[in-house]
Amino acid sequence: MKEEASVDFEEIEGEIELSPPEIYAANLIEWAVDQRASDLFVSDSENSVIIAVRRLGKVQTVRRLARDYGHKLQGHLRVLAGSDAGDMLRPTEGRGVLHTPNGSKVDLRLSTIPTLYGQDVTIRLFDPVRGTRSLTELGYDSYELEILRKMLDQPAGLILVAGPVASGKSSTLYAALDALNDESRKIHTLEDPIEHGIAGVMQSQVNHKLGLDFADLLAVVLRHSPDVIMIGEIRDSRTANTAIRAGISGQLVLATIHAKSAAEAIDSLVQYEVNPKFVARSLVGVINQRLIRTLCPACKRPSEKKANEVPERLKSRVPVSPEHLFESVGCEECFGDGYQELTCVSEILQNSSEIEQAIATGQPAADIDAIAKQQGMLSLAETIATRVLRGETDLKEAQRCASDPSLSSLEVS
Repeated sequence: MKEEASVDFEEIEGEIELSPPEIYAANLIEWAVDQRASDLFVSDSENSVIIAVRRLGKVQTVRRLARDYGHKLQGHLRVLAGSDAGDMLRPTEGRGVLHTPNGSKVDLRLSTIPTLYGQDVTIRLFDPVRGTRSLTELGYDSYELEILRKMLDQPAGLILVAGPVASGKSSTLYAALDALNDESRKIHTLEDPIEHGIAGVMQSQVNHKLGLDFADLLAVVLRHSPDVIMIGEIRDSRTANTAIRAGISGQLVLATIHAKSAAEAIDSLVQYEVNPKFVARSLVGVINQRLIRTLCPACKRPSEKKANEVPERLKSRVPVSPEHLFESVGCEECFGDGYQELTCVSEILQNSSEIEQAIATGQPAADIDAIAKQQGMLSLAETIATRVLRGETDLKEAQRCASDPSLSSLEVS
């Protein structure tokens, strides 16, 4: 479809394109936060400036603006975030705070990059009231919370949070820090960038322009006598080795790493030229997670197909077999898409003497995964299955989150 064609986009209440950019921006951001959007995009295309939001993990186009007006809006957003509004040739970053018309405060993290037709302005939205979550609000069930708290109670060692981009790793780390931040520990974080401020926590940001990466900051932080260290991401050998040494020498280290499974996260760490025996000694556990949309409780309905019996491995987590699974519908409460919010689903690997021995002797990730499952770990697909069987999400969303054949067997064909 050509961009100049007539398209009906959802109206943003209270705004018109003739409004000054600062008023338009305030109304737009207020609306985006009310929609529970995590990101706002103001992007140049060939004939217009496109406004879109990411809501519950999915991008939705909102409007197309005339290019002149859209560029004024982009410029205002850059100024608001303290970014260089005149530098259109290089990527820029910035942070800012916006007070919306309804009186609420929204923290903004802005990033821009030149594109074929102009620039892409991306804004991460953080509502201090709605955005802050504790461990109990992330979506873990009571069994998973018990394991997580046991891991966080350890005085030293390494806890890894694994998953792809946009899998909620930062939210999990912040919730873990919130649980540990009781004024009895000195906590330092190393972030790229700092998502939001935490009272009582020493937060430092990577600065590539000055040559300060995670490894450089970590080496300095260790001289500041921390009890807990959070590392935004382990992405090189220096950071991996220093994090392992910190975990062995008495600090509790929380870090993210990119991996497809909990066992593969361990393998990824070893690939950074870390001694497997040191990994085995320092590792407390691994949380491999994804984000899944939960059904809107106001409009979800039972599926016409019957549910199969709960698999034996899941009966401790789903004690009663449901007659039917549930499916999404859509109503005013959920803005018509049938889902209410994003929640964490995860596989949680706890270190044990058997797993420690397997890591130290260089056994492959598949063997470590098998040992963890024998000891009670549910795979990511199995954890997602428990959410489907409890009626928290539907089979369609489960299969979008994890393409595992076992999920299809939850429903009678």
